[in-house]
Parts: sequence; C-alpha cells; structure tokens
Amino acid sequence: MPNPEEPVVRPPGEAYVKEAVWSAKKRRFSTVWIVPIVALLIGALLIYKSISQKGPTVQISFKSAEGIIPGKSVVKYKDIKVGKVTDVRFSEDLKSVIVTAELNKEMRHYLGKKTRFWIVNARLTAQSVEGLDTLLSGAYIGMDPHPSESGGKTLRFKGLEEPPVILDDLQGELFILEAADKGSLQIGSPVYYKKLEAGKVTSTRLSKDGNRVLINVFVRSPYDKLVRSTTRFWDSSGIDATIGPDGVEIRTASLTAILSGGICFGNFPVFGEGKPVESKHHFVLFKNLKEAKKISYSRELYFWVYFDGSVRGLKEGAPVEFRGVKIGEVVSFFLVGDAQSADFRIPILIKIEPERFTITGEKDRKSSQVDAKIFKTLIDKGLRAQLQSANLLTGSLLIELDFHPDAPPAQLKKENGLYVFPSIPGTIESLKSDAQKILDRISSIPFEEIGGRINSLLKQLDDETLPQLNHSMRQLNSNLLPSFTKLIEESDQTVEEMRKNYLDTNAEIHKKMLKLLDEITRTSQSVKNLTDYLNRHPESLIRGR
Repeated sequence: MPNPEEPVVRPPGEAYVKEAVWSAKKRRFSTVWIVPIVALLIGALLIYKSISQKGPTVQISFKSAEGIIPGKSVVKYKDIKVGKVTDVRFSEDLKSVIVTAELNKEMRHYLGKKTRFWIVNARLTAQSVEGLDTLLSGAYIGMDPHPSESGGKTLRFKGLEEPPVILDDLQGELFILEAADKGSLQIGSPVYYKKLEAGKVTSTRLSKDGNRVLINVFVRSPYDKLVRSTTRFWDSSGIDATIGPDGVEIRTASLTAILSGGICFGNFPVFGEGKPVESKHHFVLFKNLKEAKKISYSRELYFWVYFDGSVRGLKEGAPVEFRGVKIGEVVSFFLVGDAQSADFRIPILIKIEPERFTITGEKDRKSSQVDAKIFKTLIDKGLRAQLQSANLLTGSLLIELDFHPDAPPAQLKKENGLYVFPSIPGTIESLKSDAQKILDRISSIPFEEIGGRINSLLKQLDDETLPQLNHSMRQLNSNLLPSFTKLIEESDQTVEEMRKNYLDTNAEIHKKMLKLLDEITRTSQSVKNLTDYLNRHPESLIRGR
C-alpha cells in the first residue's frame, strides 16, 4: 500500500484534470431559475388559454356606424352580450364603414352565410317603440346567428340598414303576394287572421316585368297551417267605409293598420277547403274584403249598349243588375264620332256572367257564345237596358236590365262581332224629358198678354170700382150704423132683464124651480119606498095592503 505520508508523484497535467472533474461534480441546479421557469409556464398557459377561448373576429360593413364606439359598443343576441366592437374604420373607397367585432367562442359555429347583423338605436315606428335601452347604454349591434354550412364559416358580412322583421329561429312560412301597387304597406306591416296578428310584411319589390309589386309576408306558426290554396289575402290598410241601405259601415283591422298599413287573410266556404301550399306560394292581394269575397266566373258574355243621354257617373266596374241582382259589370266605354254626320255615340261594353243565374232550356251552358234564339225571345218580350242611379250621394250609375212591355220594338243586330243590347232612357233622363216638356208648356203661356190684361183690370178697378165701393160704404155707414147701434142697446137691455128674471137667485122663477125640485125629490122617494115594499110583498098587489 502506498504510504499516505509520502508524496505521490503524478504525471504532468493530472492535477488540472482532477480539479476540473471535481468542479463538474460540485456544480448543481440553482434555485434562481425556478421563478422565471414558473412564470414562463404560467404565461404559456395563459396564452394558450387566451388563444383557446378567443372567439372569431368578424368584419361587418355598414353605410353608417352611428352610435358605435370601439371598446364600448357590444354585439347582442336576444339581449345577451356575445361580443364586443374592437375597431371602426372606413372602407378603402370611403363609401361604407367597416366594424370589426370580436365574438365569443360559442358563436364560431353560427357564422353561416345567412347570419345577419344590424345596428340597434332608439326608433319610433307606427307599430312600436324600439331600442329605448340604447338611450342609456348606447347603440349596439344586433345579431341573428345562422349555423355554418359544411363546417365553414364567414368572417365578412354586410350589415342590414334596418332591423330584420323576422328572426331566423321563428317558426312559420313565407308567402308571396302579387298586387297592382304597394299602397301604404311597409316593411313590418302586420298580417292579421280574424283580427289576430299572425305575421308581418318582410319585403317589397317590383316584378321582373315591372307590371306588379311582389310583397313577401311571413306567417308564423301555427297560423301558417291555415293558409290553403283557396285562401284569400286582402289589403286592410286605412279605413274601408261603405254606404248602403243599412247606413254607413266602417271597417278597419287595427289602429296600426290605419297608420302603417296591414294585410288580412281568411278562408271562405264558397271557395272550398283547398289544399296545403308550400313556402313561397304566390297569392293575389285583393284591394279590400269585398273584392276578396268576389267569386270569379269562367263564362262571360259581352254586349254593346248605347244610351242617348249623358253617362256621367258611370264607371268601369259598375254593376249590371237584373231587378236588383248583379249579373255582370261594365267593362269599358268610350266616345265615337262620325266625321261625315258629326254624330257622336258612346258605346258601352258590358259583361254578363251566365253562371250567376240559370235559364231553363239553354242548350250549352259552357259556351262563351250568345244563344241568338234565346236573346231574341227576351228582346221581343221587352228586355231592355236602362241607366239608373246607384247612389244619390255620390251620383254613381248602374245599368239595370228588366222587361218593359211598352218599350218600342227592337231588332236583333250585331256590331264588331257582339250583339247590341237595346236600351231605353234612364229614370233620370225620363225626369229630365218630363221636366223639359213642362218647361216648354210653361214657356208657351202668353205671360205678357195676361200681364197686360191684369194691368188694365187693376187700372179699371182703381178708377171706377173702388170709388163706387167707397161711396156705397159711406152710405151704408150713414144709414145703417145708427139702427145697428140702437139694436145693440136694446139687446143689452133684454139680456139684463133675462138675467134679473131668470138667473138671479132672488128671482121668483128661481124660487119656484127650487120648490119644484123638492117636490120631485119627495115623489121619487115615495116611488122608491113603494117599489121596495112591492119587492118584499108582491102579494099586496092582489090582496091590498
């Protein structure tokens, strides 16, 4: 064994190597690094958590970003915050505003192409007051989410200028109404069924041919199940007032319909039950309830009618009636003049719907041609057209058909392929004619000659008759007045004597009358006593008392 006291001889460089190995074995992990490492881990965890919980960032373009403030304005869905606005800037062409919003992570699956955004401010509409809470909290962006299709999502959207009428989660069906014009209907105007609000107008647009207005209406569940193929829609905007035999009748759906327009729909038994319809089915929007209830007929017969007088008050669509029952209407009328004879006529085209009535013996009820034999028989029996007043207040006219046996004979004739319906002067024209005849007779009276004779008679009366009459009256007064006065005085004396002798209580005749009345009273009492006795003892008439 080597002696520890003896020095050990080492080769050159060994001491350095040994020291280095010893130094490596002595170096350990310093606690100074613990804090930075923990901080680094926590930071990485926070970054990961922040990235994992961060929602999608979307950009929404608006024409104006009124009231939207970055860092303050929020995005809401059903009044719950689902995001916040981080930036507001102009688009490159300065025509719109780009709003950048950061949404919650749970909204990442609801950024489909149908997702909608709009700015909510305080608004006053005819239907309601909206967004009052923004007066205190400020404007915000409303959201109507829609699921993403095939896992994809959209991060750029075009915002709506007006809040949507119907949200995506509302159940119901969309229908398209065709009208001649928009009227007073607006986006958001209510749709009623039996005066219950069943939906709203969502949009209006012009048809491709430019002849009609297409109105999209959304009918929510369960009212959408009531819409059938025979359902009728009509415009209930404003006030519908009619004047009839029962007076003035006023109809309106609601105050909202008066202010902003409205639509009603209903099912009428006369049109049948109908079949279910699919979404976006087209319907006709009628002008009012009366038009909606009107039955359309497939068979129509057209005639010409001529009237000699004025047709002021007659309008297209005016009824054609037979003894008060509507059987057709006026289609059109116009003025036709003859340059040679300077004669003017007003041909009136009327339409008669044979399905409104029944004629026994008619061969073909489906034919659109007039049966000449039946028509001639009716004319020979006096069937004529006549203008009559439909409403005295408005001065409107109608065409009345009826039999007039005393009417002048008429021949069956055609003009431009249509039969001419013979006519007679209307009631008003007859009155005018009679009044004119009376005026003509009055004008034929020689009023000047009669006036001259009256003047000469009055002059003679003043010059001769009246003076003679005055003279006679003076003589009468001078001769008869004294005698008449004396007669009156004698009459007064006679009346006074009659009063004293007969009417005065102290008069002798008055006393005698009182005595006579007493005797009559006693006699009546005796007769009564005798009658009573005989009633008790009738045998006394034989035996005596």
